[in-house]
Amino acid sequence: MAKFDVRHVLDIKAGLGEAPLWSEEQNALFWLDQRGQTLNRFDPATETNRAWHLDARPGSFTLCEGGLLIAANLGFFRFDFVKESFEFVCQPPFDPAVFRFNDGKADRQGRFWVGSILVEFQHHGAARGTYYRYDSGRLVPGITSVEVPNGTGFSPDGKTMYRAESMKRTVLAYDYDPETATPSNERVLAEMPEGFGIPDGGTVDSEGGLWFAVPFGETGKIARFTPDGQLDLHFDMPVLAPTMVAFGGPDMATLFVTTGRIEELMDRPHSPLGGDLFAVETGFKGLPEAITQV
Repeated sequence: MAKFDVRHVLDIKAGLGEAPLWSEEQNALFWLDQRGQTLNRFDPATETNRAWHLDARPGSFTLCEGGLLIAANLGFFRFDFVKESFEFVCQPPFDPAVFRFNDGKADRQGRFWVGSILVEFQHHGAARGTYYRYDSGRLVPGITSVEVPNGTGFSPDGKTMYRAESMKRTVLAYDYDPETATPSNERVLAEMPEGFGIPDGGTVDSEGGLWFAVPFGETGKIARFTPDGQLDLHFDMPVLAPTMVAFGGPDMATLFVTTGRIEELMDRPHSPLGGDLFAVETGFKGLPEAITQV
């Protein structure tokens, strides 16, 4: 197990912190509280946080010109950095009483992929979700029979797409055509080791390593896998439910970790620091996210 200094950088007790994403334009980390329905901006220099309420449950988001494109249960919304307001973009491709959006990430060309999940999801689940690709105001279905969309990411060269099936404790890989935005050749890349929890939100570093938040094991962990699926390193978190990781900071060398107060889903008591934000210097660097055209 690797030894890193896990810094507690924001005491906020989010219900379900998710989707951290670094904005070079804002020099800040944006993230969501899914349960609280807020978009948040964390400034590492001052360790301060601002929050904006959204009248929908957000799942994930990506960068767009001058703002963010957010996938929520009631549709897509654009958040404008200057106006600090939300603008409706398009309807969801499903009944929001049945489905909602969960994890998503843009490919290296800026095409935003986001997965849907059943609102009334139970631990046994049902493979009824879909990964959609946002294309100029339209949502194009791409990967079907998805149970729990998590851990979405793309290799540095953009030719491999990754996602996790959390409740199956597996990481999947696809060949990805950057020209046509088409994933193919689905395969199991890695499985969580015994004693680990489930693969949740993830990111890809500049060397092609896959990082995952791993909640609900004997402890909460962060794990890195090599591009061929080998477990490279892991370390414990001071909470049971880390939810997602993202590299950020001026040199993209800080790994930020969102967490949630969702331990009741596994009949476990809340961690005292659950829902807070953490930062770790791992010696690895991330890649800037591409800009999505709205």
